[in-house]
Amino acid sequence: MVTGQTLNVPLRGVSAEFGYYPVFCNIETDRFSIRTLPEHESIVAAVSGDSNVLKSWIYPGAQQYREFMSGKVRSMPYNARVFGLPMTHVLTLSENRNREELDFVVWCLSFFIGMRLTTTEAGFLDATPIQPGKLVDFILSRSTITDVIELALDYLESERSDARVPKRVTAVIHALFLAQYPQNLSFERFQYLYMALDTCFKLVADKAAPKPHINHAGRIQWMCEKFAIPVPDWAKNSKTDPSSLSVVRNYTFHEAMFFDGPLGFASYGGNQHSAGQENIPLQMEALVCRLLVVILGKPGVGYVKTCVKTREVHALELRG
Repeated sequence: MVTGQTLNVPLRGVSAEFGYYPVFCNIETDRFSIRTLPEHESIVAAVSGDSNVLKSWIYPGAQQYREFMSGKVRSMPYNARVFGLPMTHVLTLSENRNREELDFVVWCLSFFIGMRLTTTEAGFLDATPIQPGKLVDFILSRSTITDVIELALDYLESERSDARVPKRVTAVIHALFLAQYPQNLSFERFQYLYMALDTCFKLVADKAAPKPHINHAGRIQWMCEKFAIPVPDWAKNSKTDPSSLSVVRNYTFHEAMFFDGPLGFASYGGNQHSAGQENIPLQMEALVCRLLVVILGKPGVGYVKTCVKTREVHALELRG
């Protein structure tokens, strides 16, 4: 995105390497710094050329097993699930911060650049994009990584009274990312996204006064109306006609059926598709993105008010 100004005096505080981020980035302010590791170019070349990359996603490859007696390494007939990628950058936060806060900032950075980043040795599950912008429906416009990190730090300041709140935000981001694993079955994608939306409701409702007592059928419509987000058809709810999404949720979570079939044997809407059928899971992803922007402190930006019934990539401005 951008290369920031480098100051002469190094920032002191809590630091950690993170990755994988293929963009060169050096920034230093009085609150944080990001430094690109010297081997960045060779790391990017190695990862982008990996044989396990397909359509800009990298997969972990076959699980390796070392036989105890012979020491022979055997490739198992199934893939590894948890895996790591090389670190590419170092993030430092000022002295009044801790490691949990640094990890939260990396999660927020992941969301706003649209690809999973981690400070851990094996922080990826099943597959991950190796290019920015793959996991969200927006691009930053007239905004920078500095704006993102300042936003995350401000959010931490606003939530110091409840350490569980930032954990819920990271949970939403991770569920949003997990839902987009290309090999997901339809019901798996739905479950991840519904959990993300329900956690968004928890975060929003806890801030409301008075706190709303709304069942699952009305939660998404309530959040959309609260923040002037166009209400999707599948979220519209009334006393006599519960939202179609909540009906799917009830059958899936309480009866282990997805569109009247066992889990794994139907796509969203059932297996009879019409040419004009809506992609509701894609709309759910878009709504989670808008709600995260709201929750992190930008409910008034134009992006939040955009309709989710589109495949369009929107501009997101964090300033102002």
